[in-house]
Amino acid sequence: MPQIRADEALYRDEPVYGNAEELLSEVHAWAVEQPGFVELGLDRERNGWITVWVKDADLDALQQEVSQRWPGEGIVVVEVPWTAGELEAVLNEVDAALREAGVRSGGSALSPHGGVVEIHLGVITPEAEAVLAGFTGRPLCVDGIPEDQAPAQRSQPTAGEGWRLLGEGLTGEPYRTSVATTDDQLQDLWEAAGLEGEAPRVDWDGEIAVWFGAVYGSGCPVRMDGVLVEGDLLYADLVVPGEVYGCNADANPHAFVVAVSRAVLPEGPFRVQLEARDPYPGAPEERTVVDVDLTEQGSTATNEQVHADASLAVPLEPALVTDGDDLPNDQPVRYIYRDDPDCDTPLLGPLDGSIWRLADEEAAWDAQDGDELTLHPLGGSDREIVASAPQMDWLFVRLPEATCP
Repeated sequence: MPQIRADEALYRDEPVYGNAEELLSEVHAWAVEQPGFVELGLDRERNGWITVWVKDADLDALQQEVSQRWPGEGIVVVEVPWTAGELEAVLNEVDAALREAGVRSGGSALSPHGGVVEIHLGVITPEAEAVLAGFTGRPLCVDGIPEDQAPAQRSQPTAGEGWRLLGEGLTGEPYRTSVATTDDQLQDLWEAAGLEGEAPRVDWDGEIAVWFGAVYGSGCPVRMDGVLVEGDLLYADLVVPGEVYGCNADANPHAFVVAVSRAVLPEGPFRVQLEARDPYPGAPEERTVVDVDLTEQGSTATNEQVHADASLAVPLEPALVTDGDDLPNDQPVRYIYRDDPDCDTPLLGPLDGSIWRLADEEAAWDAQDGDELTLHPLGGSDREIVASAPQMDWLFVRLPEATCP
């Protein structure tokens, strides 16, 4: 939900804040005493500036007072259409109406800085639509998917086009896959998946066995509806019906071991994954590479020909960069800090073509000359990085010129 902002003319390129905790505390102590105060927060899309949201207040007078109390700081005062109390009254009304109609909800929240009440339905049923029709014109933001697009609640199928279920259970490791083409490999796979007893028989002439080590958040069971092929990739059709209502973020294993018809396999070499998207960072074992073609009747792969993708292996420690190097935008790097005695502001670099300075209002800098830091990219931004030491994290911002600020 976009937040309500001040006129763009009020924002500047400087200062740039990280958490600005001390300044935020000072502004909050002042703001709660002002008539019409609603909410206060940091605007990450505007250099971490502080926004004071108010209703029915003298905006110009408050902005002038802010400028006098904290000259040069990044603080704006913004008018919102509703107080938190007014939005809470709407939220209580809507929640009560949804409960009375028996509508399942994924939760609701106040968003004074957005001027709305957020209602997370998950699935927008006809009953939900009927309730919400009574709140037309009220400050609501409703998200959810139409009922006809929601994943169906049904039991785990045991077979489908080109596959059949050999076994499944809440066992093994999450984010795993593997392939078997012989009885011995299948028994090893079966035990790795955590399934008990002897593995069922597989018609090796016309089938191979695949383990999909799926993952689910507690309270949101996962179901396997089939196997899919795109190019050289074989993956599972995994469905989490409860996902539309929100799931816990814990990662629990659900093993599915299936026999897959050779008729649906991609020509080798091919890959096996849980989903079509690439494996998540830190989970390279999700992708299995099969070096040979298994579409031929009775063909096999040796243990060496079925393996993890070496290109996904995470280095034991990040690469070391030095002044003048570029910075990757998708992984951390190590960097040896060198103090510049001619500059009072802590600086890094030049790195990625720029000098980087400690952001405004960050915690006191206590890294020493020669200390090793870990530099992390920040959410796709090319203007900010996080420098980490064992004792603290600091935000650094890119300088437009390679000079001491």
